[in-house]
Amino acid sequence: MYIEETGAGDGDIKITVEGEEYTAEANYDLDGDGVDETVAVMTDDGHVAYVDENHDGRADVMQTIDADGVVVEQARFDAGTGDWTAEDPQQHPGGGDPRQDPNAQQMVVDLPQGDVQVGPATEDTNNDGVADTAVVQDEAGTHLVTDFDGDGSADQIVDINPAGDVTISQHTGDGQWTVVEQGRLDGQKYTPNPATGATDDATWSFGEPEPQPEPQPEPHAGRAGGSAGGRGGAAPADSDALWS
Repeated sequence: MYIEETGAGDGDIKITVEGEEYTAEANYDLDGDGVDETVAVMTDDGHVAYVDENHDGRADVMQTIDADGVVVEQARFDAGTGDWTAEDPQQHPGGGDPRQDPNAQQMVVDLPQGDVQVGPATEDTNNDGVADTAVVQDEAGTHLVTDFDGDGSADQIVDINPAGDVTISQHTGDGQWTVVEQGRLDGQKYTPNPATGATDDATWSFGEPEPQPEPQPEPHAGRAGGSAGGRGGAAPADSDALWS
C-alpha cells in the first residue's frame, strides 16, 4: 500500500500493522477536544481504535473496544522495535461507537444528481487495518460502498438484492458508474456469472441509457459499377456491403 509522506496536522495517521506501515485519515475524536486523532475500524463486536496521543502523525495506542464502549485490550507502539506491547486498558468514558458519531467523516457517492452521503466507513474489506466500506441497506437490498483510495469518495458499489443477485459497479467518470461483474450469492458463497464483463449499464445511474442510433446504409452502398461491357448490376439486398 502507498504510504503518503505527509506531516502531522493534515488528518493523516501512520499505523504499523504486523510490520507493514499504512496511512489512514483520522475519523474520530476520542478525547472530545475537537480534533480527530483516532482511526476507528469496525469489528463484529465493537471496534479497534488506533490513537495518535501526541499528535505527531503516528498511532501510539491501539485499543480493542466492545459494543458497549468498554476498552477490553490495549497496546502501545514501540518505535524502536516496531512492535505493539500490551498494557493495562485505559477507559474513555463517553467514547461510544463511532458509527453513532455525527462528526465522523461521511463517505460520498458521486451520482448523476450530485454527491450523496452514505455514512462513515465501518468495514475493513482488504484487511489493512483501515475501514474502507460503508454498508447501506434499503428496500432494494444491501449496498457495500467502498472507497479504495481513501479520498472520501466511493470507487465501487456491490449491490446485493433480496434474491441474492449481485451487481458490482465501479466509478468511471463524473456521475457515471459501470457494471464490471454480476453474479449470485447463495448463503456465504458468491458465484460470478459466466462470461460477464464490463458494460455501460450502471446500477446507480438512476437514469435510462442513451438511445443508440440505428445503422444507416451509406448512399449508393451495395451498388456495383457497370463494367466496360455494360454487364454491371445491383448487389444482392443482403450483401455485407449494405451495412459498411
